[in-house]
Formats: sequence, structure tokens, C-alpha cells
Amino acid sequence: MMRRQCDDCGVLLDVYARHRGEVGLSQLLDRFIASGVPRAKIEAVLAADPNGRGSMRDQVTADMANRLLADMGVAPRQTAADVRRLRERGTGVASTTRPPGDVAPPPTRRRPG
Repeated sequence: MMRRQCDDCGVLLDVYARHRGEVGLSQLLDRFIASGVPRAKIEAVLAADPNGRGSMRDQVTADMANRLLADMGVAPRQTAADVRRLRERGTGVASTTRPPGDVAPPPTRRRPG
């Protein structure tokens, strides 16, 4: 994943490789913390995107999405790059406006009395 790495980064990448696809983000974080690597380095490794295809955090998210899709019988095809694009677009934010072209349903009529 990374060309040059310090010993701590190597430990984290090894933990990730051993548990990839088996655990969710919180369980992976627990394993990272248990490795004794400082929290700042853990955050840096999770945010690193050395190959431009998505960070480790994006890859973990893609793995979780693919596992969920497979469990529902849908062909899994989410990549870290897909997750990165969605995150960068900010689609996870709730909106109170309708998308362009979306027509509101007609108002309901109340019957008098």
C-alpha cells in the first residue's frame, strides 16, 4: 500500500491486512489501539491515500458495504475510490430541499367538518 513506511505504519498495515474484510471500522480501530501505536499515527494511516484510489478508511468502508451487499444477495462492487468520491461529494448530509426535477406530491385535501 505504501512505498516507504515507518515501523508503526508497518504494524498497522499488517493488522489491516490480517483482518481486512472480517471486521468493521470500530473493531479495526480496537485492534490498532491494542497494537500500541500512537493515536496520531493511527489517524494518519487511516487518512493516507498513497495511490490515489481511496484511503484505508475508504477501503474499510468499501469492504463493509461489499459484505453487506453480498449478504443481501447483491453482487458486491464498491471500491475505495467509489467511497472517496461519495465522501468528497458530501452525499451523506441530510438535505431539506428537493433535487432538481423532483416533483412534490399534490397537497392532500381535507374534507370539511
